[in-house]
Amino acid sequence: MTDTIYGQVTTNHETITKWVEKHDGSPATAETCDHSVGYLRIKFPDTDDDELSTISWREWLREFEAEELAFVYRDREDRDGASGFYELVDRTTAAEHA
Repeated sequence: MTDTIYGQVTTNHETITKWVEKHDGSPATAETCDHSVGYLRIKFPDTDDDELSTISWREWLREFEAEELAFVYRDREDRDGASGFYELVDRTTAAEHA
C-alpha cells in the first residue's frame, strides 16, 4: 500500500473489502457486453444508479485480479466532508492516480 497526499493505493483484498464496508458500500458491476462480469464499481446506499448490479465479493475480486486493477481510495475527510472517494485503475499506473 502506498500513502499519498491525495489517498492510498492497494491491491489487498481485505483492505478493499473493509474500506467498502466501512463506507456502507457493496461490490457491484455496470453491465456491458464486452466484459464477462462487467465494469467493476462500488454501490453506495445514496447512489441512484439503476445500471449497477450488486455481485458477490468473490466475483468482484476475481475480476479485479483478472483485470490487474488497483484500488485508489481516500480514508479521511477532505474540506468538503467527502471521505468516500475511490477509483479503480490499472496497476501499472496506479501511483499516478493516487
